[in-house]
Amino acid sequence: PLQTALALGWLYGELQDHERAIDLIVQGLRIAMMQKTSDPEREYNARLNLADSLIALGRLDEAEAQLQIVEPAVRRPQVHDHHTLRQCRQHLWHSYGELWLARGDGERAGGFARACLELAESSSSKKHIVNARRLCGQILLAQGRRNEAVAELETAVALARQAGNPPQLWKTLAVFGDALQAQGRSDQARQAYRESLRIIDSIATALDEPSVCGAFLHAAQVDRIRQYAGQGGPESPPQQ
Repeated sequence: PLQTALALGWLYGELQDHERAIDLIVQGLRIAMMQKTSDPEREYNARLNLADSLIALGRLDEAEAQLQIVEPAVRRPQVHDHHTLRQCRQHLWHSYGELWLARGDGERAGGFARACLELAESSSSKKHIVNARRLCGQILLAQGRRNEAVAELETAVALARQAGNPPQLWKTLAVFGDALQAQGRSDQARQAYRESLRIIDSIATALDEPSVCGAFLHAAQVDRIRQYAGQGGPESPPQQ
């Protein structure tokens, strides 16, 4: 039950069903506490996934509380934990970056994005390299630095293609569409949104459970992409 709850919580978060993701991860963490299960890495990953879903729902103070639980161990790992917590540290910096971007503090968000990118590049972690570069692009876009945002996101899209990670690619293409639209390049923005949507639809067709598939296809973020893919994007760059 513990591993199932945490794994499903992560999966539902990936599929943009953040309410269900939160319920499952909280359930899993409670089971771990009752069982007195000692697996710090699993707990940290669960709390980081929980924080990501909380950020997506705008519950920023709750998200920060989860990140603060993870931060001390990740910042100062024991020697035997250093390698296993490297991925957690990259995830933590990315989540903090998203948190501060959501709070409108681009400078602090940028510091965490750069820290994530530096660590990800040093360990050749393709997923987190894409995460970090996409976040850098989002920050530049929020700051009105549109040309720089497009350049950064072009790199992120290329890296996401190389990584062969569909969730990373659809998310990055959607943000790339936002940046192109901010430049007034509506046709190219629409192409990016449509490619993002094709990847989303391909993921959905591989899901066995109809209710899970439906929840994914009608998630707020997916509905946004679907709308912009059909209309060529909004008049102003949407905020992530």
